[in-house]
Amino acid sequence: MSKSLNILKYSILGGIFLTPFIPLVVSGSLFFPFITGKAFCFRVLVEIMLGLWLILAIYDKRYRPKKSMILIFFSAFILIMAASSVFGENPYRSFWSNYERMEGLITHLHLLAYFLVLTSLLNTEKLWKRFFHTSLAVSAIMGAYGLIQLSGGAAIHQGSTRLDAAMGNASYLAIYMVFNIFIALFYFVREKERYRWVYCPLIVLQTVVLYYTATRGAILGFIGGLLLAVALIAAFSKKKRVKIFSATALILVILSMGGIWFAKDSSFVKGSPVLSRFTSISIDGGTTQSRFVIWKMGWEGFKERPIFGWGPENFNLIFNKYYEPILWKQEPWFDRAHNVFFDRLATNGIFELLAYLGLFGAAVFYLLFRRKKIGFSVYDSAILTGLLSAYFIHNLFVFDNLVSFLLFFAVLGYIHDRSSGYMMKVESAEAREESVDWKKPALTAAIIAAVPLMVYSLNVPALLASRSLLSAYRESARGNAAGAFEKFEKAISYESFGTTEAREHLVNFANRIIRQPRVDDDFKNKVFAAASSEMRKQIDSVPNDIRYMIFLGSLYNNAGRYDEAIDILKKAIELSPRKQMLYFELGSSYINKGEYKKSAELMKTAFELEPGFDDARKIYAVSLIYAGEENLAEKIIKERYGTDTIADQRFVNAYISRERFDKSVEVWEKIVEKNPNSAQIRVNLAAGYSRIGEKEKAVEQLEKAIEIEPKFKDQGEYYINEIRAGRNP
Repeated sequence: MSKSLNILKYSILGGIFLTPFIPLVVSGSLFFPFITGKAFCFRVLVEIMLGLWLILAIYDKRYRPKKSMILIFFSAFILIMAASSVFGENPYRSFWSNYERMEGLITHLHLLAYFLVLTSLLNTEKLWKRFFHTSLAVSAIMGAYGLIQLSGGAAIHQGSTRLDAAMGNASYLAIYMVFNIFIALFYFVREKERYRWVYCPLIVLQTVVLYYTATRGAILGFIGGLLLAVALIAAFSKKKRVKIFSATALILVILSMGGIWFAKDSSFVKGSPVLSRFTSISIDGGTTQSRFVIWKMGWEGFKERPIFGWGPENFNLIFNKYYEPILWKQEPWFDRAHNVFFDRLATNGIFELLAYLGLFGAAVFYLLFRRKKIGFSVYDSAILTGLLSAYFIHNLFVFDNLVSFLLFFAVLGYIHDRSSGYMMKVESAEAREESVDWKKPALTAAIIAAVPLMVYSLNVPALLASRSLLSAYRESARGNAAGAFEKFEKAISYESFGTTEAREHLVNFANRIIRQPRVDDDFKNKVFAAASSEMRKQIDSVPNDIRYMIFLGSLYNNAGRYDEAIDILKKAIELSPRKQMLYFELGSSYINKGEYKKSAELMKTAFELEPGFDDARKIYAVSLIYAGEENLAEKIIKERYGTDTIADQRFVNAYISRERFDKSVEVWEKIVEKNPNSAQIRVNLAAGYSRIGEKEKAVEQLEKAIEIEPKFKDQGEYYINEIRAGRNP
């Protein structure tokens, strides 16, 4: 039995030491490759480790959980989240999440299992050191990848300047580096003099990569955490030299930050993409304003559901209901408050936030007030407290991800083990077996049977759906519409949490197919029927989410089913009366039906919600032209642009509908001014000139189009000959 238990033990340890490599996982065969690959690897690994650990714990009580305030708060955190999921608005999404996030209750249950396994098996200081050094080694690989991106040797996946390495997101890479910098500092102060300097190049690498992520929340957190750590060392160290050095370092850092801020208008700062991002922070700035607005929305959501919140992963419902029109400057769909604490408060309720804060509070309590009892030096406690504060500050501005969760709970696990006295006891204990009875083999057999079932049911359908969804995209890009449609249907058939995203992308695919004139009508009808049916099912399952209503309304509009589009979009407006996008789509339905007055009324509402929204102004003006109120339309445009004619093709279509071909030509002329090297636009302008009898101008534009695009010569000369012959081609 002892040999079998050792095999179990080392198998679990092997899994534990694989988890630091998860940040490197990128799966090109899955949808959202930077997210899904990491998450599925983590889940499967934890499920296997959990099964093995439960068997080990059955036979050897040394590997059972030990009490600490951290574990109590963590357990409460998960229990409250489970209750929030059950009583929330969308329990299915709360449990499963989606491909883009891969969080929800299911991931947090895995994190709790990970914490229990980690803290039960890493039962010596030596094992914890090896574990954290494995993370440091992986961070070096990640850092090297970042430097290759910085040198131009590898593509940056998010934007063009902010490093993201294997994370696919600069903010995710930033907080990953913050954790590992503090872990390296922790072991730097613990090592003997001759060994500690090996950490210096690593810390420099991590810091450089952190800097070039240009992630303000993480960098501010790092600086704040570092300042706190230095302040704690200066306050509690008994060595005078250390106090002086720490105080000096503290002052220098503060002065450096102040110097950069005061030099924000210098060419050096303005020429740095990173420094300019920081010095551009302003209360009046667009990003800052939007954060305040979204936090306010989160607060409103909390006030409506203060106990259990709306449920994990349901912030999108709060965003829709309390939408503020000023957010037109941002992306149309927010599923996070961009502040972890508001996220917890709004989606999980007040008790969940308190439990989450309790995790930080318990850890800091042990570090600062039980430091000697758990065997930490002033430096140890200061650095780990600085790390937790850095993460706390980061969470004020950004949201979490799987990798930061792994590091956060690993650090908490280490503090938990020290606080429970577990490591000191286990290191001196001899292995001992408990008596064997019939219950233990029965439980073992049950666990062995349950693990494969758990791995399959929790992962395989969604994994296969993700592969099929990505395949659908690839088939569509190749022009294989039938193959793409088959893959979309296959992705949906797995009935996993990926079905929601598969339905969304099927609707987008259907919209493209419907607009293509060369596609067979039978195939169009088949795709439309499938897409509309699936989106109806989605709406039936989540009747209060306007996102799916917009998808369906857009599909109906493209298919010419305007009355059905109007019905579904009106319901969406009832749920989110201040979201301009809904009015635009509904107004389009009325324009397509020829009910121009109703469209103009809707577009006016959208415009008046936020007059600073330029596109809303243009859309309102276009609707007025359709409604025959051209003078008012031109007045509204002139108020903003100083002219009554602007380069926007929507105005062309509106003027043509009113047979104001002269005005449509004026708009085309403006468009040509902005796009002088576009042959197609010049051809369009030529068509406009021809229609109003300006034959020579039409010929002139066609000749310029031929100069720009020689392949157009034969067709262009044909048009020219037709015009000169007195015909209107």
